[in-house]
Amino acid sequence: MLIVTDNIRNRVGAVAIAVLFIASMLSAPTSFAGGAKSHLHFDLVAVTVASETEGIKPILILSGNGSFTSGWVKARGMYTYADLATDVPKTILSTGIWKAREVLKWTPSAGGATYGRVRPGVLDLRIDLMPDQGPIVKGATLRINCNVGLAGIKNKDADTGADLAEGFWLTIPATASFGPTKSLGQFAPMDPILGVTEISL
Repeated sequence: MLIVTDNIRNRVGAVAIAVLFIASMLSAPTSFAGGAKSHLHFDLVAVTVASETEGIKPILILSGNGSFTSGWVKARGMYTYADLATDVPKTILSTGIWKAREVLKWTPSAGGATYGRVRPGVLDLRIDLMPDQGPIVKGATLRINCNVGLAGIKNKDADTGADLAEGFWLTIPATASFGPTKSLGQFAPMDPILGVTEISL
């Protein structure tokens, strides 16, 4: 009886593993619209600043990673938002995590330029910010730009034609509070840039 029970358990276990494997294959993204055969990955650690508001000089350090296609994303990371106008240690205004909700747009570099495994381009995401304290900021937009200086690849803004710096831009909805301030302008890369982003196979 014990042998029969063990055989049943083994078969049930094998079936369960097979079902989970098939389900993961069906749910995982396998291609981009337009012919690419695999999803891409990104990593970033970078620093941005926003215009002074209410006596605060905003600086934002954001890191994270994830995978995406043109219609799917799984990504998250952490952030620290501080006030550059304060003495060291700079006053933290908010800290927490962020999570991607949807891909707004993926724009590969002009001509589909690549460099090794790097796939430079501009990735626009809808994200939520989840502070350790305070309300969730829903519907922020995160733009991640990956240039490749070694290959002379520099992406341009689709609207203005201006060169885009390496790094990220973060826009908080006008109705949301982020830390102690409201109506923040857009966070944009520092000049000179501080950080790195990479989009790759």
